[in-house]
Amino acid sequence: ALMKAGSSTLDGRGVLPSLTNVNHISLLTGTYPERHGLCANFYLDLSARAEVFMDQVAFVREPLLFERVKALGWTTALVTAKEKLTRLFRRGLDLSIDMASAPADLVSKVGPAPDIFSMEINLWVLEMAREVAARHAPQLLYVATTDYPQHKLPPDHPEMQRYLLDADRLIRQIVDAYDLERDLVVLTADHGMNPKPRSASPVRCLAEAGITATGVPLIRDGLFAHHRDLGGSLYLYLENPQQTARAREILARAPGIDAVVPRSEAAEFHLPIERVGDLICFGQRHWALGVWDEGEAVRGEEGLRSHGSLHEQMIPMVMAGAGIRPGSRIEKGSIVDLAPTLCHLLGLEGRSFQGRVLEEALA
Repeated sequence: ALMKAGSSTLDGRGVLPSLTNVNHISLLTGTYPERHGLCANFYLDLSARAEVFMDQVAFVREPLLFERVKALGWTTALVTAKEKLTRLFRRGLDLSIDMASAPADLVSKVGPAPDIFSMEINLWVLEMAREVAARHAPQLLYVATTDYPQHKLPPDHPEMQRYLLDADRLIRQIVDAYDLERDLVVLTADHGMNPKPRSASPVRCLAEAGITATGVPLIRDGLFAHHRDLGGSLYLYLENPQQTARAREILARAPGIDAVVPRSEAAEFHLPIERVGDLICFGQRHWALGVWDEGEAVRGEEGLRSHGSLHEQMIPMVMAGAGIRPGSRIEKGSIVDLAPTLCHLLGLEGRSFQGRVLEEALA
């Protein structure tokens, strides 16, 4: 119904790597990682030689949409499952709710949060968002679900189909709390998902050739049951950076690897050079990349579904409501285009964005 009422595409694009933190911040800032600074869930701090979890708003170098609309005097709210997102979005929020911080009056209505590793967690998020919309009526409400259900099940699985119907019903209830003659609804995703029945360890591939490297799976975020720290992208830090060219040649011939990008070419993927590895590895569509120091470099994976590669960039983008032309199609839309389009509709300054205004979607 939202697609018919507004403008949409099922072929939108997220940014690389196709991960949660990176794409949420691109959506909220209208910029690529090279500008906003988020390049992974984890990265290696070379000065301390320690892995750092990028889940703090201090890492974000650009103003968030929440901060921009505060210039209009707007009220803002976030409802999400993941505590890491409340830490990452802190600036400009009047109300911030995750599964560990929901107000008692709303919990009494919706119930306590289920386990984050459950099909029910997102239904709780959507029910909580419905209550926030009805009781607090924030002028900007941002709702972020978790991808555990999609990591667990493919779209055509009967349990997933039931979940999608329940989620669709709840999204309808959230939309009904607003007036599309006056308000705007945007529905999108931070990344796609693919089955990955095989995995490879670039660290092991290089070790077999006598090259020592430290690997950082970019998907790692503390929620191991989602993805087992196996995703579609990985940073490699070489003990001897002078071996970069040789290591790239070896990995280019290794199974499961789609692209190997040296730090010097990171800007071509809109990544911040100072926060990436000596080499950036992207996996093939049905392969995951991980880090293990012993055994074979390639192994099979049972029931693994994951993301992070070039093949999980495709996302839906739907906009409906005030200022949007019904039945129109978004052409070559990117997640970085949403913030500039919203700010354009609000009359806010937009010259600092890297994304474009989606003119084809406007009434």
